Amino acid sequence: MVGIIATILVGWVLIAGASILQPLVIAVLLCNVLQPVVRALARYRIPSWATVIILLGLLLYALITGGNLVYAEVRAFVGEQGVTGTHGIAQLKEQLIDRIQSYDLLPDGFGDTIINFIQGLDLTSIVVNLAGTVRDFMLALFLVVLYMIFIFAEQTVFRRKILAVAESRGHDAGGALHSISHRIQRYLGVKTVTSLATAVLCYSVLLYLNLPYALLFGFMTYLLNYIPTFGSFAAAILPIATALATREGLTDPIIVAATYVTVNISLGSFLEPRLLGRELNLSPLVVILSVVVWAALWGITGTFLAVPLTATAQIILSYFDSTHGIAILLSNGPPREKS
Repeated sequence: MVGIIATILVGWVLIAGASILQPLVIAVLLCNVLQPVVRALARYRIPSWATVIILLGLLLYALITGGNLVYAEVRAFVGEQGVTGTHGIAQLKEQLIDRIQSYDLLPDGFGDTIINFIQGLDLTSIVVNLAGTVRDFMLALFLVVLYMIFIFAEQTVFRRKILAVAESRGHDAGGALHSISHRIQRYLGVKTVTSLATAVLCYSVLLYLNLPYALLFGFMTYLLNYIPTFGSFAAAILPIATALATREGLTDPIIVAATYVTVNISLGSFLEPRLLGRELNLSPLVVILSVVVWAALWGITGTFLAVPLTATAQIILSYFDSTHGIAILLSNGPPREKS
């Protein structure tokens, strides 16, 4: 009963403090990813504070520059007033409905349901929500950078604090910190490379087909690929729908669908697991459930952070006798018996 009550309270704290905790978690993950760069440059006698300032400056520049380009594409896509475009979302809606009706690809009942759903999309709310999302993103970005500055400044002291608190279990605490840092770095590094490769390949095909908003769809593919399983499917919906709405035949939509399926299966199902191996040691079912649970707690942000947070929890649980069984249930398999 105490465990159930504690779990409920933790969930309430995560929801109530999401605006504070989300930027903090993102800052910790970014610091963890950038830590190897700081250590590598320290070997060349470059001060850590200088490296941190340079990295944060480059990160801010990349986010602001890329954000402006993508935001312009999004504004054109949703058809905001003052933005000219040959295929805004309003035009795409009409064309997509016409294509579905003309091709008669779906059963009458199911096709009518899809058409009614497309017709019911509220474009005004999309624009309003977009503006709110950008505003919230800029505020969160400021908090992330602020957190990162203090995390980098206190990283060595923080480790000594954890070891001091652990006292007799200092060795286990040090092992947990090292394991968390190594696994998360490896996961995010591999995920970044595979997401970038997926986005570049899909963007190249969309650009070759001269599909509208190829840059926007390429960025969405890169970003959504961080979400396990669900992200790959979500990234393909808009490109396929746009190809279906703007092309006379079915050749281009089939090419777009085949590209996303082939690239995601090749990189996501074969290359990525080989690079990661058993690094995260999480069951595939647990990964899917973690995405659902964290999405319920933190929305879209939770889907991106689900795997690193669940992997961190699994590592911590494995170092305590009372929770070691839970860690085994979350893992990819039972520990090997020593011969």
